[in-house]
Amino acid sequence: MTLLHRVAATAAALIAAISFATVASAQAGAPGKYSTKAAMLTIGENPEKPTAELFYTAYTLDGADPAKRPITFCFNGGPGASSVYLHMAAIGPMTVEMGPNGTLPSVPAKLAPNPQSWLAFTDLVFIDPVQTGYSRAMPGANGALGDPKPWFEAEADIRSFAQFIRRYLSQNNRWLSPKALAGESYGGLRVAALSKLLMEEYDVNLNRVVLISPLLKASIPPADSRYDLVGMMTTLPSYAAIAAAHGRNSLPADPAKLPQALAEVEQYALGDYVTSLAKLGRSSKAEADAFHARVAGLTGLDAKVIEQQRGRVSPEVYVKSLLREKNQVLDRYDGRMANDDPLPEHAEFASLDKMLSVLNGVLAGPYFDYLERTLGFKSDRRYIMLNFASNAKWDRGSPMGSPEDLAYALTMNSDLKALVVHGYHDLATPYFRSRYLLEQSVLGRASRQRLFFGTYPGGHMFYVNPASRAEFFKDVSAFYK
Repeated sequence: MTLLHRVAATAAALIAAISFATVASAQAGAPGKYSTKAAMLTIGENPEKPTAELFYTAYTLDGADPAKRPITFCFNGGPGASSVYLHMAAIGPMTVEMGPNGTLPSVPAKLAPNPQSWLAFTDLVFIDPVQTGYSRAMPGANGALGDPKPWFEAEADIRSFAQFIRRYLSQNNRWLSPKALAGESYGGLRVAALSKLLMEEYDVNLNRVVLISPLLKASIPPADSRYDLVGMMTTLPSYAAIAAAHGRNSLPADPAKLPQALAEVEQYALGDYVTSLAKLGRSSKAEADAFHARVAGLTGLDAKVIEQQRGRVSPEVYVKSLLREKNQVLDRYDGRMANDDPLPEHAEFASLDKMLSVLNGVLAGPYFDYLERTLGFKSDRRYIMLNFASNAKWDRGSPMGSPEDLAYALTMNSDLKALVVHGYHDLATPYFRSRYLLEQSVLGRASRQRLFFGTYPGGHMFYVNPASRAEFFKDVSAFYK
């Protein structure tokens, strides 16, 4: 079950491209015949001296009027992630078939037409950032490899998307089209920044933006968990949802009943929970015991764990603790999923998340076969699905990309509407944190009328759950119309 909560609006983005391979095809699940282009596009403020080339895949409905047909520029996050996740598991015309309830299928996985492709209501352009996919920095003097390091910071990264979008619009005669952005995870920061930057410096006003499991602040001060109230307050509802999925609290596991139950948890988080946290040091033993017991009842953890953590349970502790007696650890990206704990002797989380690490191998085979055999795009470069090295080197000091950027864009651009969507069971970017941050940033009544929220059963990539993806599709389709 999904609920769209009216709260505020954002902007959408654009993209530019140079063709390399074009394939026209008619597939089930699409509104009609469409053309596909997989290509590289050079970018740079000076077109005579391009600084990078970005790989993209574009889908365009044949025969549609560009002045009425929206175009949506899509990207994932990381930083260091290619766009393959949204492309092949969520909104592209072809999709890798997943297991029931969002479980990962056996490999080799199968590719099939996507009945929930956004191509039903918008053209799509999937963009890979520098040093992901086939995208690379341009060679330097004497043909030396381009240095990707300058791209590993927010402003250069965001400007590369802006340059790409503006150039794509010009090269493909799409200036009159309604324009939109869809960004996942760290892509939420990109969407927020681009909604402002495109308007102010690149002459592009967006019509729609969709933020999928977005990260809207790289960190919420203070970093020390002993003094962090907002971080803990906005994670509690996700803990409650995960505990319900494992039968560890009294909340209903039924997705249809979960929203109302979590609304009550949200009110507690904003009220008595955060108040009790703030005064825990001066509470009586009876008050502290009552607080620990209530939090334990919501999170499914033992009250002794809550007491030991002083009510401030980090995701790392939570995923390690909930099913400790079974020697199982939860997946931080989808807390419904549990795996055998490879390091049970370690007190805290100490393994890679399966949904993040194994999903790459599930998508790789069908995607590379699709690129080479169906789209006819081949390259001697390695396609980098997820670049952990660039993520580790990323400079997170830039102020670009924040809830305030999105709030500013909504205030200035009255054509902009924003939709923010999350999975209930995601501990990487908890759903209630995005809602809280935007409710504190988007203050104008007119702006709030153009901001919407949607929440679905599932984790960070909730769309791998077929039922959640179907609900997501309905909501986004209505949002565009």
